Amino acid sequence: MKCVNRRTFLQTASAAGLAGAGFWATASQAAELPKRKFLMCLSPNLIGVKAKPHEAIKLALQYGYQSVAPYPWLMVKYSKDELEELVGAMKDADLQWGGAIVWPFCTSDDAEFKEKRQGMSETAKALKRAGVTRCFTWTGPGSNTLAYVANFRLHVRRLREMGSLLGDHGLRLGVEYLGTKTMARKTKFPFVRTLAGMKELTDEVGLSNVGLCLDAWHWFQAGDTEEDILRLTNREVVTVDICDAPADMPRDEMPDSPRALPCTTGVIDVKAFLRGLLKIGYNGPVGTEPFDKSLKEMSTEQAMTVASTAMKKAFALIE
Repeated sequence: MKCVNRRTFLQTASAAGLAGAGFWATASQAAELPKRKFLMCLSPNLIGVKAKPHEAIKLALQYGYQSVAPYPWLMVKYSKDELEELVGAMKDADLQWGGAIVWPFCTSDDAEFKEKRQGMSETAKALKRAGVTRCFTWTGPGSNTLAYVANFRLHVRRLREMGSLLGDHGLRLGVEYLGTKTMARKTKFPFVRTLAGMKELTDEVGLSNVGLCLDAWHWFQAGDTEEDILRLTNREVVTVDICDAPADMPRDEMPDSPRALPCTTGVIDVKAFLRGLLKIGYNGPVGTEPFDKSLKEMSTEQAMTVASTAMKKAFALIE
């Protein structure tokens, strides 16, 4: 029988103890992850599916979604009865509304902004009647006419005014930064294109209902990390999108589209992105915006199956 001296025994025992400690630490960390509160959200048009609101509700139920993106451009035209019927269908299906798209409005032209504000007022009334509580817009990664400080001040002023209007109708506004480098290089003056930069902007706006719209694509493009997400609170995150990026292409050379459905190429660390949201207790909608033309060439059933499978695969990473 091989003889083991005291020193060897202690070294072996110590290594085994550390390995065991590592195992229990890893298991403990996994156990400490909070339960998911965010919802898988269906935006049919973003995955190449043409569906009217009631059709979208049926598809969401069929494919395991918990949320549906509203159609503000239709809701503003609906009668009171039509809106009530839609709200009833959502309630019967036990689905929640996702975020309503709000087209960018931070123009330097006062007359143009006034017109956009009037349109937003009508849309906000319709969204309130439908029970929608979240909407989102975005900023450009740069400007050809305004240097950074002037552009920052313009956005603060416009976001305060529009955010206040939306808040009066019970709506939260998420603002998305565009981190795609190839887009930024086309502008003369750079603007906000990171999570930290957008948080600085929304903090300056100073309204509790104005926060961030987070997109895994732009998070990846900007070089943001899970730690950046952990500096946020649930209140600050209004809406979220996830996707993947093309393989075999340097990040700095990627165009803004096409992208890919989440967990299909493995380029974007979707797990770290969602884990950050999990840790801050985010409880809103999570959709996908792959800008993938091939989805439009599929049947509704094929596109819904491919997209919902990708979303469920992403969610399974943190469950």
